[in-house]
Amino acid sequence: MSSNDIIAWLVPTARGTPADKAANSPSNARRSTSSSSPPLLASSLTPAAPERALQLSFSDLPDQPGNFVLGTDPHCDVVLPPLPGIAPRHCALRFDAEARLVLDDFSAHGTAVWYDWESSGDQTIYSWVLSSGYSLGFPGSSVRRIVVDIQGVRFQVVVNDHSADWDAYKANVDAFCAQPPRLDGLAAAWDAAWDAASSVAPLFSEVSLVQRVFVKGLGPGTEAIGEVYLWNMARPWEPMVRAAA
Repeated sequence: MSSNDIIAWLVPTARGTPADKAANSPSNARRSTSSSSPPLLASSLTPAAPERALQLSFSDLPDQPGNFVLGTDPHCDVVLPPLPGIAPRHCALRFDAEARLVLDDFSAHGTAVWYDWESSGDQTIYSWVLSSGYSLGFPGSSVRRIVVDIQGVRFQVVVNDHSADWDAYKANVDAFCAQPPRLDGLAAAWDAAWDAASSVAPLFSEVSLVQRVFVKGLGPGTEAIGEVYLWNMARPWEPMVRAAA
């Protein structure tokens, strides 16, 4: 497989966790790969990282056109363990109009995304930006580590570097987003589930762009500070600003 074909890797944050079991599950065998072989992936992880990761690529197209769906349903592109709070079709990875990798939640109990040590907690019917796309620069030096937490199933997201052949990346994204719909019963079932989730609330419709976040600490080795910060969810990779007393 060409390096240009790889979109990103989902790496369990620790060994023996539900995410690690998902990466080693026969249900995800088609996307399972060694976390030590691709140079970019290996350089992004610690020596104690789990041995297997889940690889998303342009050539291995998802069943739902344009979306890698994660959930407990065995037809999902990434099958998650049947833990409390995880929906059959819980969330999905896709590209937006700027070719940025985006995570959409359409579950009842929500998903949390951590940019380094900052997160607004579980959010439902919501979207997070995970890569730069055409604009470049993100995550860059502002965010070094992104973790997706799906009701306790935690993956570090490592996005592949396509800067060496940006034109090929654009062509791959365009072809991926133009994937034709499937003409079978499974496609109809996906569409029905998607419509039901979308009818709950459009993305961002009921969520304030500025979230108030109570921060107990800023990372390992720091003392609990118990302060309230304001987080601009339109630009979630930027630092939070401490609220006025």
